[in-house]
Amino acid sequence: MSRPATIITGLLVSGAILYQFRAELSSDMRQVRNQLNDVQNRLAGSVPGSKISNALTSHPTASILEKPKEMIEESTTYIQSRVLPSVKDTWNSHVIGLAENVNELDAEKIQKMAKDVKDKWL
Repeated sequence: MSRPATIITGLLVSGAILYQFRAELSSDMRQVRNQLNDVQNRLAGSVPGSKISNALTSHPTASILEKPKEMIEESTTYIQSRVLPSVKDTWNSHVIGLAENVNELDAEKIQKMAKDVKDKWL
């Protein structure tokens, strides 16, 4: 075969492969959207008062791309209202426990024990 015929054949074959790949990809996307829709419907039916929207099934990234500021504000609110107080309470309880243990220590007894260990081992 001549060079132009080889190039044309290659372009036709690659075009057919790309067309088939695109068709399979769109079919897979339809199946994923259908599965998301089914899960969304089941979730909406099982959770009372849920605020699930159709944005997930209409375009998977639409809700994320349209509202990044709102998501950041929600995350900030969650961290400030739930995570920080929890960490703060845990930290405070550990510090209070440490302070109570330090207050209960008998310094003279510890010094005597340290001297006994020193005399025994050195």
